Amino acid sequence: MAFDCAIIGAGPAGMSAAISLSAAGADTIVLDRAPRAGGQIYRSVADSPLADVSLLGEEYLQGAALIEAYENSGATHMADADVWHIGSDGTILFSRDGETHQIQTREILICPGAMERPMPIPGWTLPGVMTAGSAQVMLKSDAVTAENAVFAGSGPLLYLIVAQYLRLGVKVAGLVDTTPLANYRSAMHLGPSALRSWPMLHKGLSLLREIRASGIPFYRNARELRILGDQRAEGLSFHSNGRRDIRSDTVFLHHGVIPQTNITRALGLDHVWSDIQKCWHVKSNAWGQSSSPHISVAGDGARISGAEAAQSSGRVAAANILTRLGRINLQDRDQQCRLDHAFLAKQAPFRRFIDTLYNPAPALSLPEDPDTLVCRCEEQSVQNLRDGFDKGAANPNALKSLTRCGMGPCQGRQCGPIVTGLLAKWRGISEADVGYYRLRSPQRLLNLKEFSRFHALSAQSDKEAAE
Repeated sequence: MAFDCAIIGAGPAGMSAAISLSAAGADTIVLDRAPRAGGQIYRSVADSPLADVSLLGEEYLQGAALIEAYENSGATHMADADVWHIGSDGTILFSRDGETHQIQTREILICPGAMERPMPIPGWTLPGVMTAGSAQVMLKSDAVTAENAVFAGSGPLLYLIVAQYLRLGVKVAGLVDTTPLANYRSAMHLGPSALRSWPMLHKGLSLLREIRASGIPFYRNARELRILGDQRAEGLSFHSNGRRDIRSDTVFLHHGVIPQTNITRALGLDHVWSDIQKCWHVKSNAWGQSSSPHISVAGDGARISGAEAAQSSGRVAAANILTRLGRINLQDRDQQCRLDHAFLAKQAPFRRFIDTLYNPAPALSLPEDPDTLVCRCEEQSVQNLRDGFDKGAANPNALKSLTRCGMGPCQGRQCGPIVTGLLAKWRGISEADVGYYRLRSPQRLLNLKEFSRFHALSAQSDKEAAE
């Protein structure tokens, strides 16, 4: 017996969609890689290891109510489920507890969330260099912090984690803000329309005031970043009103977030390049419907929009799926989504303001030093890729075949955006014209033992399998 809908990912979008689908009687299963629902933004909020979880902020605490509603919704939650294949007939294969499982579903809603944009500065692959998102994972999951770390880059997530560190009394060696001055001028004319979302704007300004008031070293308009050290990170060198060095054995980098598209690309769904967000996202309509009739997308995995907007997009996608399942009519769908669509429309100007203000600096998105590694998995440098390009590899797939860049365990998640950007630069064309890697299943490494231990699950046996 097939499920009515399978949702991949239990972040804000996936949980909100599951609540709506289950409330309408749809037999829903949620496949999530994490041990408990929440996604990255609400990770461990329901069982935080921190003594005072309120220090992480009000927005984080709001996730507890959403998780509670989701866990009481009746949707089947399959934790530690790593999806690695989706078939055109609604077959989904995933790994769990060292075994392969299969389900069949009528509709699929993909909510893979976002990943941090690669920031390939010289030395970015040295031990001790991580992303700001990694800092949050360690903090939320295990209450682990890095004393005297340097934070470098730009964007709301970077400022949030620095503020959280400071509230916890963790010493921060410095914040190195790479937002170009030109971005402030470009975003200025969007300010009045962004004021429609004043609470969110005020939240960002409050974070910056909190950081400045702490007295930690705060450098603006930083450029020419380089990790110090040969065998491991020893600090960060940069230019901000002169050359400066900050010594530290931990450097956290952040350059914004982009949608996770490997799963949607492996499905062969249409994708489009966003000039304003400088990334690829899956092509979908106002209801989350992709280029494939039975596959929808929602949340930051569709387009970067934030936690609140992700919840709205999850409910909108769920309502549209319910019409496809014949459980509600189009008029009911439109009425149910009236407030969510209004909220998303209200948020759009603020999103344009944020995307313009924190538009990634090209010099930090595309490595210029020929020795800088682009592909961590296969250890391919800028020079290696340039040599491949000079031999005629003019698109990502040809370059992958010639250099193995993108063939490693991460399947191009880290190097893919850089490769597209480098080829666009070298060819003098747009990223949209360059394209991206052609991806296939399986979407993770599998061993034969795991593949041989096979179990087919049905909607009738889902409760037992989830326990």
